[in-house]
Amino acid sequence: MSSEQVLVATSPTLPGYEILRVVGPVYGITVRSRGVGGRFVAGIQTLSGGEITAYTSECEKARAESLQRMIDKAKEIGANAVISADFETSDILQGIATIFAAYGTAVIVKPTGQATVAPPAQNVCPNCKAPIPLGSSFCQSCGAKL
Repeated sequence: MSSEQVLVATSPTLPGYEILRVVGPVYGITVRSRGVGGRFVAGIQTLSGGEITAYTSECEKARAESLQRMIDKAKEIGANAVISADFETSDILQGIATIFAAYGTAVIVKPTGQATVAPPAQNVCPNCKAPIPLGSSFCQSCGAKL
């Protein structure tokens, strides 16, 4: 597994991998709105029934963007996998915009059968005692500045 690759699974485990450490929760969020033209096209498509392709395309883009943002957050905190990943959407502003979120638990894994390499040392938050990845300037659990 390359250092750039982050595995993502909706399950709480990764078959063939051992979880060495839970790093913490991660998420990726994007907010999308439809312009007047997009709402007009969608309105016309609803008259004939069936799939509203104008929204489908935007939803696919937003889901991919929120997933990539979650993966980027996992990399930032030193994880190489995300388990229990899920997606959530919610309308805001009376349906003018939609929030797309991807979230999961960032972990450090190794393939089973490989020698265990000690994970990098971590600092501990003086406020809540949560582990803090080296180089972090704040605690991701309680928000305390380090």
